[in-house]
Amino acid sequence: MVKKITLYVLLLFSFSSSIAQVSNGEDEYNGFSSRSFMKFNGFLTIPTFSVLYREDKTFEAIVRSANIEFDDASRLHILSYSGKMRTNTGAGIAVFQQEIGVFKDFGAIVNYATQIQMGAKSSLTFGFNFFYSRRSINSQNVITQGEDEVVSNFQDIPIVNFQPAITYTYGKFYAGLFFENLADFNLKSSEFITSFADKTISAHFGYGTTLENMSGLLKKTDLRFFGVARRSKVDGFSYAGNAMVNLPKAGWLKVGYDNLFGLNAGIGVNLSDKLSIGFAYEKRDNLGGTNEVGLLYKLGRRSRSRISGSSKPTIDILLPNDEPEIKPTKIVEPEYEDPEHNDLSDEVQRAQDSINILNKKVDEVLRLLKNQPKQIEIIREKVIEPTKPKEVLDTTLRRSKAKPWRKKTITRRNTGGAGTMYYVAVDLFKDRKKAIALVNSYKKRKIKVRYVFDPKSKFFYVYVDRYGRKVDAEKQVEEVNGGREGGREGTNTNEIDIQVEKSPYKDPVYVVKITLGAAGETYTEPKSQPRARVRTMAMTEGLDTGYYLQVNVYGKKAYADKFLSELRADNINADYFINPKTGYRHVYIHSTNDRAEIIRLYNNNLNNSYYDRKSIIHIR
Repeated sequence: MVKKITLYVLLLFSFSSSIAQVSNGEDEYNGFSSRSFMKFNGFLTIPTFSVLYREDKTFEAIVRSANIEFDDASRLHILSYSGKMRTNTGAGIAVFQQEIGVFKDFGAIVNYATQIQMGAKSSLTFGFNFFYSRRSINSQNVITQGEDEVVSNFQDIPIVNFQPAITYTYGKFYAGLFFENLADFNLKSSEFITSFADKTISAHFGYGTTLENMSGLLKKTDLRFFGVARRSKVDGFSYAGNAMVNLPKAGWLKVGYDNLFGLNAGIGVNLSDKLSIGFAYEKRDNLGGTNEVGLLYKLGRRSRSRISGSSKPTIDILLPNDEPEIKPTKIVEPEYEDPEHNDLSDEVQRAQDSINILNKKVDEVLRLLKNQPKQIEIIREKVIEPTKPKEVLDTTLRRSKAKPWRKKTITRRNTGGAGTMYYVAVDLFKDRKKAIALVNSYKKRKIKVRYVFDPKSKFFYVYVDRYGRKVDAEKQVEEVNGGREGGREGTNTNEIDIQVEKSPYKDPVYVVKITLGAAGETYTEPKSQPRARVRTMAMTEGLDTGYYLQVNVYGKKAYADKFLSELRADNINADYFINPKTGYRHVYIHSTNDRAEIIRLYNNNLNNSYYDRKSIIHIR
């Protein structure tokens, strides 16, 4: 009972001080960065951590009991959802309730973070938490011998706080700043809680790596080191550091120290691939210890992550190496006989597969009726080859700073003669493709024609020949059209029919005057691409299923890496996969499991950022 009364006296005294300063309410939660939270609750520590070192989306339920030596000690309950929502975007949301003696705080935190790739090894991540809290009296915990003015006159205090952060990552190291109460506002008094000079600012830094060469229980072990230095008006200068070892097959261990809250340690156990439970303990000298229990549930990771956290891009390849040979495993795989079916839908392929199986059954029955021996099915052997180490980008070729894929138009060289000339034209078009199609149709008939672009009329003219004098051009028109001048002014229908029959061209030719500049003059036209069409590729070892917006294919790694670096320098999240059958590197600028999304990005040129030719590849 003495401990209980002592705790209430301390809490009432601290709250009276907070009313005078109007600054302690939000500080209860800005301490997230220095406390012993569980493994996945990163965005409460630093807003940018919802995208850095994250691949999974997770639900977390956490209960923290502080100063457990006292009766009715303060408790904090948190339920949150966070993770990597897109390739370079993270988000989270949390609701919490904290009981501090006679007071109860209830609120929510919304998080958003986005990462910008600056180079092959570096990135810049921006994020923020939007914090809301409302403090009220918990009347059930009020124990007084008389009327307390602070309690009886207390009114709920709603607070909002905007907390931005920035983190720079280079390789496996990262560092950044976190403004914990940049815009803290009391909604009841309609005023900011702290002045600009009294803002709480923290600097964070850390290191993370994965042990690739480990095996067994230690396979893919993650090591994380995190430190923070903090300056606040209430606590002054403080610092903290934490280290964590994560064993994906078992759980995790965590130790740390905070000069305000003391030593802390934590342990977690993976109950299954998706469910984990953890416990942490923190020892504070003046008010005793704090324990924390958390339940974590994974929703799974994205189908394909191209640039993860601050790690440099890696690509899984399947090539022979000198590792111990793995015994071949016999695998029976369905095989489609007709290559043309590769472009059909899954439903049609399954139907075709069923028809093939039915045909084999019918053939087997016919052989039995004819007393023929049963055909032995040939089982193809497939060797599961060991994986090679991760590839690194080849930097032998010089990178270009140009961004031709962002240009909406293309420059072409005109095929006409310089100066003013008279062309014997066959037809004219607004679209160059139609002009080329007409040229090709005449070419099949072994009739030579060409096309020229008139910069004045903006038409493409398909012509037979060109002359420096108009009279020479008109003379050829008369010869081609059978003596009819102009080729288009005749009024006798029968006469026109006769002329067309004598002419090798579909329509009568005519003279057009076109003036071009110096030899080699160029003109521009909008870039075009064919209608979106999904091409399929059979899924083999080492390839992930999904839709890929492909932009190029390379046989040599150096050229693929050069193009990849140039795209990433333009903030296009490009990557490539290697087809194990051909060895070619397929460079793509987006991947997804949503067919509608990949077609939309194809049609809008990746949100107006890539106008060169593209294609859609479906690996299934």
